[in-house]
Amino acid sequence: MNDFTVDILRRDDFVLLTDDIKCWIVEIRDIFLLEAHQNLTLVHFASGKLLIRRTLRHCERRLDASIFFRANRSCIVNLSRVVKQPRLLKDERLIFRLRDGQDVVFSRRQSVLFCKTQGFCGFDDPWDWRPRLKTPA
Repeated sequence: MNDFTVDILRRDDFVLLTDDIKCWIVEIRDIFLLEAHQNLTLVHFASGKLLIRRTLRHCERRLDASIFFRANRSCIVNLSRVVKQPRLLKDERLIFRLRDGQDVVFSRRQSVLFCKTQGFCGFDDPWDWRPRLKTPA
């Protein structure tokens, strides 16, 4: 039995991205969105975008879950790149605006998961989605 350990890429780490033509060295904090394109992933970063030969699932396993969140079946978003407070759509899905002006719509299931894990729902200010410190009882 093989034990594969996957190193989680942290905010200050760098990664080499290649599409067999171009190579980019990108800091993880500069990646703001990853989109699935069949068995490839389109990585959006500060200075461009690149289609890499990795599945979105493989990329998700390497990314820090405290920074990146799976928005829906086809994309992962860097939460530190969100510039506008998320809005709740009528069908109870969250929508986020990224620094480049692109909107990312979460699936209903991922919206619920985000609310539970990030402490977004059920507070006095429903638009304050940042995690809150729990007060001792």
